Amino acid sequence: MSSSSRGWIWAYNKARSYHVSRTSAFVRATRFWLTGDTGSFTSHGGFRRSRIKR
Repeated sequence: MSSSSRGWIWAYNKARSYHVSRTSAFVRATRFWLTGDTGSFTSHGGFRRSRIKR
């Protein structure tokens, strides 16, 4: 999958797959879309720290 196809929807679905709330996934996907990095966030029910980068 090329990085050009990794847009807002892809980042939102990826964050949701990490078991975060819809609100948090929305914020993280928007940040990914704007900057290419979600920053570090709590995922998997609070047991992990994750980050999605291009």
